[in-house]
Amino acid sequence: MKIPEHEQLFLSEAEEILNASNKVLVNLEKEPTNIALLNELFRHSHTLKSMAQSMGFKGIAKLTHSMEATLTLLRSGELKAEKDTVDLLFNSLDALGDLVEQVRKGKAKKVEVSPLVERFEELTSDVPKEERKPLPDDIDRRQRKEKHIEAKTVRVHLSQLDSLMDIAGELAINRIRLAQIAQTIENIPLEETVAQMSRLTSQLQDQIMQVRLVPLDYIFTPYARMVRDMAVDQNKEVDLLIEGSDIGLDRSIQDEINEPLVHLLKNAVTHGIEGPEERERLKKPKRGKIHLAARRERNSVVIELSDDGRGIDIEEIKEVAIERGIITKEELSALTPKEVVMLITYPGYTRTKKVTEAAGRGMGSNASRVKVESFGGTLNIDTRPNEGTTFSIKLPLTMAIVQAMLVGIADETYCIPLSYIAETIKVSPQEIKTMEHHEIISYRDSVLPLISLSEKLSFQSPSIESQASEIERRIPTVPIVVVEVGPRKSGLVVDSLLGQQEVVIKPLTGILKEIKGASGATILGTGKVALIVDVPSLL
Repeated sequence: MKIPEHEQLFLSEAEEILNASNKVLVNLEKEPTNIALLNELFRHSHTLKSMAQSMGFKGIAKLTHSMEATLTLLRSGELKAEKDTVDLLFNSLDALGDLVEQVRKGKAKKVEVSPLVERFEELTSDVPKEERKPLPDDIDRRQRKEKHIEAKTVRVHLSQLDSLMDIAGELAINRIRLAQIAQTIENIPLEETVAQMSRLTSQLQDQIMQVRLVPLDYIFTPYARMVRDMAVDQNKEVDLLIEGSDIGLDRSIQDEINEPLVHLLKNAVTHGIEGPEERERLKKPKRGKIHLAARRERNSVVIELSDDGRGIDIEEIKEVAIERGIITKEELSALTPKEVVMLITYPGYTRTKKVTEAAGRGMGSNASRVKVESFGGTLNIDTRPNEGTTFSIKLPLTMAIVQAMLVGIADETYCIPLSYIAETIKVSPQEIKTMEHHEIISYRDSVLPLISLSEKLSFQSPSIESQASEIERRIPTVPIVVVEVGPRKSGLVVDSLLGQQEVVIKPLTGILKEIKGASGATILGTGKVALIVDVPSLL
């Protein structure tokens, strides 16, 4: 069922208000006398009430009116924000969320608000109306100011931005083709015109990408309430500190990263943070801390999730990994401590014996790594016993345009995203050795496993050593692209290195989605289609 445009606007704004209200209420629970928090919560309730009244949503209007009356008394100090009152406000926000979802789905299922309204009336009845203090109200002034600010912005559906990005991508492809044509025919005026066009299309792409960037607050805001509820259920005391929520990230990537972050937050509360008694025994503050921070690093965004809990037991990881057949004792002995910790992200690893809503099935870390790597990100883990654990996620700003290395294999050209490339090297065929049926080379005081890209991409190819012998007849060295995903490194053996280029990613559809080792495609300046190598799946 298609939702009318005015209802879409209501739903969007209502969701923002409820998320912001939950965040404020979590802080109010810790600072019950904070007038600024009470004022902010009052403003959110008043705004949602006004919106609901104009739309005719009586249940939402009725409940927010009761919240508003109670918050007025809390602001004046005639009521105290005690535990029962705060719990009632939390329950009301949950009910409002259900009512908004009811509007979204167009269902007639009734969400009963009368019991909540009656409880609010019981609270406010303790303060006789004639004795209530007059309270200056700045709502109208603030709303006028907010409307003035909002008049400078517009809401645009994500699909429209996707279309704009597609058009800009097509312009970029044709720009590259024109540049190659201009060089071929050696026409200087044409080259100058193409250079100007290149600058303009680059600016257009940058502007569209900036428009697509949404502050991380879009997904960060609901986490405060989620962590609070989990901590209460597990009889723990946990504070969530958030930094960098104003950092922008492509909306489509935020939608994808939300699930992994929820997994990691749940694991931090359930497995990381100790109970109050254990923390006191370890001479730690009674309240545990989870720190969620984001920062920009060139064309990437790094999100770090750390806790001050018990850390991850490396010896336990080893035992579980061997017990579940993830790795052998011999293989385990060759791993560094960081590589051992990363075993928790492998399929089949779990130390959870009992399935709960909080812990799930113990597959959070694996699901998180797979999800992050599926759109070009990386996940790293750092842990220290009794000090805590940090999960670091590095993400591309956008999945639409990437810088890539072009490589040649047989008569085809492939693109390897630069974000995965550590360096390119050339070795002599004699340097390639075989160890336990795997081709390797010596690399920086260690060994580097090799992957024949032609073999992985279904070319009927001999082994790398045989391939190298064949190459030796034509060229003296073998080109290798050293790629890394997290702590894992491998060398991709190719026929030639063709240089770097900005490429516009086109998703694979239909039967093309089944191509193993490819994450998308692009159109080169020559008009040929080139596949984009899916490095995580190869490694």
